[in-house]
Amino acid sequence: MHGSWSRTNLILHILAIFFTLLVDENKSFRDDETCVTSSDSLPSMAGAPQCSVSQCDLGVESVHSAQISEVHNVPMRVIIRPIPSVLEEEKVLSLIETIKNPETRGSVPPIDILWITGRQGGDYYYSFGGCHRYEAYKRLNVETIPCKLVRSTVDNLKIYLGGSLPDLL
Repeated sequence: MHGSWSRTNLILHILAIFFTLLVDENKSFRDDETCVTSSDSLPSMAGAPQCSVSQCDLGVESVHSAQISEVHNVPMRVIIRPIPSVLEEEKVLSLIETIKNPETRGSVPPIDILWITGRQGGDYYYSFGGCHRYEAYKRLNVETIPCKLVRSTVDNLKIYLGGSLPDLL
C-alpha cells in the first residue's frame, strides 16, 4: 500500500497517470496559426452552452486521444474530476503565465475528457489527467478549457471508479 491509500485508490491513481499526456518536458510546442474555429458545436451537454471546435495540431498526443484532432472548448462547470489532484505549485504557476500570454497560450496541450452517455441519454464528461492544466484554467476563472473528447462507455468508466461509479442517467 501507499500510505493510507486503499488498493483501489492506488490503482485509480496509476490509471490516471496513464491517462496523462506523453509529453517530454523539454519539447517545445508550436503555435499553429492555422487553427481554425469552426461553427460546429460540442454535442449536447445537458443545458451547457454550445462550444466552438478548433482543429489544432499541437504536435503532442495522448494514448487515448492520439487519433482525435478536434479540440473543443468545454465548459469547466460540466467536467467531473473524481480523483483529487496532487499538484506541483510551480507547474501550475508556470502554466498560468503561459495561458495568460496570447502568444504562448497555444503551446498548452488540451486535456482528455472521457465522454460518457448515461443509460437515459445524459452526457457526462470525466477528466482524470491534465490536473495541472485544469487547475491553471480554474485559477484563471475561465469558463472553458481546451479538451479532446474521447468517446467511452459506462463499463470503461467503471474500470476507473469501481464501486464508486454513480448511477449515470
